[in-house]
Parts: sequence; structure tokens; C-alpha cells
Amino acid sequence: MEDRIVTLAIHTSGKSQILKQVLEEHGIAVFLDNTDPEAIRVRIRENNIAKALFIIEEHGLFSYRDQQTYQLDDGRKRILVAVDFSSYSLNACRTAFNIARNLNAKVKILHVYNNARYSSTFPFADISIDEKDTRVLNKTRKQMLHLCCKIDEMISKGELPSINYSYSLREGLVVEDEIEDFILEYKPILLVLGTKGKDNNECHLLGNITADIIEITNIPVLAVPEGKLTEDISDSIHLAFLTNFPERDQQSFLTLYSSLGLKKNAKITLLHVNLMNKKGNKWSEADLQHMKEYILDQCQDLNIEYKLINSPDILKAVTTFIQDEQINVVAVNTQRRNVFTRILNPSVSRKLLSNSETALLVLRGS
Repeated sequence: MEDRIVTLAIHTSGKSQILKQVLEEHGIAVFLDNTDPEAIRVRIRENNIAKALFIIEEHGLFSYRDQQTYQLDDGRKRILVAVDFSSYSLNACRTAFNIARNLNAKVKILHVYNNARYSSTFPFADISIDEKDTRVLNKTRKQMLHLCCKIDEMISKGELPSINYSYSLREGLVVEDEIEDFILEYKPILLVLGTKGKDNNECHLLGNITADIIEITNIPVLAVPEGKLTEDISDSIHLAFLTNFPERDQQSFLTLYSSLGLKKNAKITLLHVNLMNKKGNKWSEADLQHMKEYILDQCQDLNIEYKLINSPDILKAVTTFIQDEQINVVAVNTQRRNVFTRILNPSVSRKLLSNSETALLVLRGS
């Protein structure tokens, strides 16, 4: 319906006023929903969407390539959630929104589409338009607007927190490269991705390349299987933190703490697996106790335990522990890997991703 009012974005007061002024100067009526003064919905008529996106691109509004964007920014932490409009994309958004509420952060929803006819990308709802063929772009816009309408509906029903969010569309042949480039511009503290889960054989794009994205980015990545982490992650989780390098992992745990907004109701287990057939010194419970004391000294409100397992197979030991203890999230600390290393020596995170229906949080060590 042409007169239907849709949400173009949710912004701070400053950004929403700028966007309203620019669009109205070009004859587009803008309706600001001020229900939440810190997360103002910028709404327009649906038949003005294409024109509005042209204007946003033409003016370069809110591009994170532009330093003025950071001057307009409210200084909040940023969370990026990448979607492919599959059944698990909404679940990834739900998780990102709940984390954003706990951190007083904002969310950017990103979709990368493949259209060889177009070669440039733009910020916000970043779209390159070719009058000869807009079929792919129109389909992508409709999918994103449908997702945003669903999110607004859930916010109205109280199923999602009302937070500052907007979306971006990026064209590219290699999804993971486009996501990595966007991360460099947007500077989020966390990337949230949806995954298919162990028994889902549908060939959705993000589900197939999540492991690649995890291994090329330098920020924490949370991969969420469909139907998981539907509640407030800070309160309801039992998180297993796989540790192997005490000093590096201690710092990584602090990153985990700041990235997820964990609260005292969350249960944390520090987990180490001693390989029985491996030579050299093995970890002792005293090592894990020391790490626990260090973390509690920095994060005093957490419920932390530790577990030491002796096993000939790390993956099997971890998988069994996940199942027995009903772990919601597994956190691993890993180094960024180049393409040759990824092919020749698959990481523990990739194996866990393909063998588990538990959410995986990948952190980056030094």
C-alpha cells in the first residue's frame, strides 16, 4: 500500500532532525516517533523509500567513512548484526538488541547482496541505483524493510527493547570481505551472526560462510544458532570459557565481559582440557583457581566456576561438557588466521561451529 508509513531508521535526536530536514527539503514528508527520546523512529511513506535512499546516498549522510559522522555520533558502543533474511536472521537481531540494551549500545543491521551490475557501496541504507535494472535492489530493499517492520512490531509488543538502530545494504561479490570492510568503518565492539545449527541443511549464505567471517575479523564475533539465546543473554546463560593461555585469556575475558554486558545471574565456567597424549606440562586446578581469582578481582559480581578435563580429544571433551552442563554459549580465544592457515589447519572455533548447536563467541588474542 503506497500510503503505508514505514520506519526508515531509528536515530538519536540530532541525527533524526538532520535526516528529517534533508528529506523534507526534497519534498518527502517525515514523521518522527518520539516515544523513546533516545531512540527516535524516522518514518516516511513507503512509496518514498526509493527517493529517500537516493537522497541519503547523494548527501553521504552518516557515512562512517566521514569523520563528521563521528562528531554527530552520541558516543555509544556499536553492535553490528549481519543478516541474510533467512529464518535465523531475526534471531540474530533479537540477540543483538538484548545485548545492546544491557550495554546502552546501538545496532546496525547489515546485509550484503551480490549484484554484478553494481560496483559501488554507500552508507546507511547504502544503495547504488541503475535505472536499467533495479530488480535485485528492489528485492533487497523489500526484504530489509520487512525485517525492520517485524522488529518494530516486536518492539511495540515488548518482545524486543526499543533501541537506536539503523540498517545498511552493501553490494559485493565476497560477503566476508564486505563485512570486514564495514567493520573497519563502523568500528563496532561486537559482530552478531546467525547460523543454521547442526541439523539445518538449508543453503543460506551467512550460514555457509560464518566460519570464514569469524576467522578474518579482529573484533569479537557471536554466532547464534536458530532458536538460541532468545532471552536476555546477560541473565540466563551458562557460558563456558575455553582457556589455554592464562595471561592472554585473562585479558580476553575482560573483553567478553564488556562485549556481552554480563550480570551476576550469568554462570561462567572456566574450562581447560589437558591432552592426555601431549608431552609437556599440564594445567592444574591451581592454575584455573588463579585465573578465577584474577577475573573476580576485576569483575566481582560474576558467578564463576572452573573445570579441568583430561582427555585425548579436545573437541569431544568440549562437546560432551556442553551437552552435560547445558551450556548456552562457548567462548574461545583465537588468533586471526590467514587463508592458507584456514585451509590447512581448521581452527577449534570452526569445528565447534559445525558440530554444536550452542552459540559461539570468538575473541581475539594478541
